[in-house]
Amino acid sequence: MAAKRDYYDVLGVTKTSSHYEVKQQYRKLALKFHPDRNQSSEAGEHFKEISEAYDIISNPEKKQVYDQYGHAGVNGRYSGADIFRSAQGGGGGGFDSNDVWGWRNKGGALYALGKYDEAIECYDLAIVIDPGSPVVWNNKGLALNSLGKYDEAIASYDRAIVIDPDDADVWNNKGLALNSLGKYDEAIASYDRAIVIDPDDADVWNNKGLALNSLGNDNEAKKCHDRSRKLEHDS
Repeated sequence: MAAKRDYYDVLGVTKTSSHYEVKQQYRKLALKFHPDRNQSSEAGEHFKEISEAYDIISNPEKKQVYDQYGHAGVNGRYSGADIFRSAQGGGGGGFDSNDVWGWRNKGGALYALGKYDEAIECYDLAIVIDPGSPVVWNNKGLALNSLGKYDEAIASYDRAIVIDPDDADVWNNKGLALNSLGKYDEAIASYDRAIVIDPDDADVWNNKGLALNSLGNDNEAKKCHDRSRKLEHDS
């Protein structure tokens, strides 16, 4: 049985590629190898490989595990406890308490284990070291959102947006938190900002449609849901 290819090689990206770059490359390859568009005998396997790679690389927590353990990590050969020990520096070499990415990675491991309060503590320590990291502010927002602390999550997303206003995912995350608070008009405004940055994100169109449904604007909601389904089909 042939060894699995590196997920970054599959997508033609690197570990430092932005989420937007990963998403754009995935869409390009998915269109090229989708079985409905490509009738070659290898298209189906290529499409499956591309989708599997994107599922891992596009998810910050799965990406962290993959970067640390490779295919063995994401295929379940390492437990959550193994990952947590590694984030603490248990794999050798110690843990540098002044390393912002060390705290960010430890927070990510705790988040993956559902330990959201502890994850937030790690993100806060990372922020003390480097308050200018939009990724850490966004990750803190996700953890707060998981705890149902939507107002605090929004404040964290806002800090990320001040640093990097062109991250569509943060605008979408903020929209989800606003939606959870029943602030549907504000949620829609946040989704609209995400759409301006990345008009081809099916999830954002769907989320906007759900907010419009909540406002009783079913005609506009249907347009958003239709757009979302079309984007999913095309990808």
